[in-house]
Amino acid sequence: MQRSVKHFFSRRKFFALGSLTACSLAFAIGCAPTEKVTDAVETTTEAVTEVAAAPAADMPKVRVGFQTGDINNITMVAAKEGYFEKVGLDVELAPYSSGGAMVPALAAGEVDITWFFPFPSLTAFATGIDIEVVLLDHAPLTAERLIAGEAAPDVASLNGKTIGVTIGTSGHHSLLAAIDQAGISQNDVNLVNLNPSEMAAAFAAGKIDAAWTWEPAAGKLNELGGKDIATAKSIGAYAVALWAVRKEFAEANPEVMTKFMEAWDMAQQDYLADPKSGQKWEAERLNLTPEEFGAMVGRQGSTVVLMENQLTDEWLGAPGQPQSTNLYKAYEEYGAFLVDQGRLDSVPEDLAPLINSSYVADYLESK
Repeated sequence: MQRSVKHFFSRRKFFALGSLTACSLAFAIGCAPTEKVTDAVETTTEAVTEVAAAPAADMPKVRVGFQTGDINNITMVAAKEGYFEKVGLDVELAPYSSGGAMVPALAAGEVDITWFFPFPSLTAFATGIDIEVVLLDHAPLTAERLIAGEAAPDVASLNGKTIGVTIGTSGHHSLLAAIDQAGISQNDVNLVNLNPSEMAAAFAAGKIDAAWTWEPAAGKLNELGGKDIATAKSIGAYAVALWAVRKEFAEANPEVMTKFMEAWDMAQQDYLADPKSGQKWEAERLNLTPEEFGAMVGRQGSTVVLMENQLTDEWLGAPGQPQSTNLYKAYEEYGAFLVDQGRLDSVPEDLAPLINSSYVADYLESK
């Protein structure tokens, strides 16, 4: 995958439209971020090994938060196909509307492990919440994209136009990179702060000319006639869905962490062996037909991060060496962006404690 785009931008005032006033910040990147397994995914048909479950009473209940505004195929396979139970975990899923909504939940100790994206995880860490990124799910290469109407056939045509975006998210970061690459200043466009769910209505009403967002909102814009004119992949952005854990919980429950990795590995193998079957749970949750959901997954362009690839520099890296990874470099860039945009006062100089691949390493060694 290409590395993060090296562009930073200064704060500007943002344009507001009548009733389309600035909405609450949603820190999630959208991919949500998976996943028709693309050519970039190294599929596996290895049979899932049956594992004797340890009594769930031997370990604490694990409160797992996940982002409902994204696609969580492997998470749902793990939950609905019983892989957590097979390894002896008592998991309670807690849905949240956005990654940003999970930040206070982590601070309050209401969830132990969360599925979201780099921006909310960095926000949590930078505001003093002791979390660690311990596992990666998938990299959505085209889930996040810039979609425009007929008046803007390419990014350069957006000069003077009104663009919907969720301020403070990776979508905001990527949009600014996209227009910068096209030679457009942020002063040359009007940005409207919208949640993804509001963008289709604004686009249909002609209140915005384009929007940078992710699935499923991006697909709705396409249905309204919007055309993709840039993607996270086309601008070289780093995008990945990830799992983070409260450090206190992980250190107190190392066996839970090993079992979680085991359940995820089993669910991942199951999903990759038959993606269409694995997608039924998310299709049901989103109230979509298998065909509708399959088309949405196809638009994601996602690469599943296999367990055996987690420890490479493209992803989590070797234990104790996060600084060499693309993920770490992306965090450095995102931190500078959020400070520059006034979303954070500061970020720690050392982001190494945010990434801990030791649990994956321990699990892989134990297989």
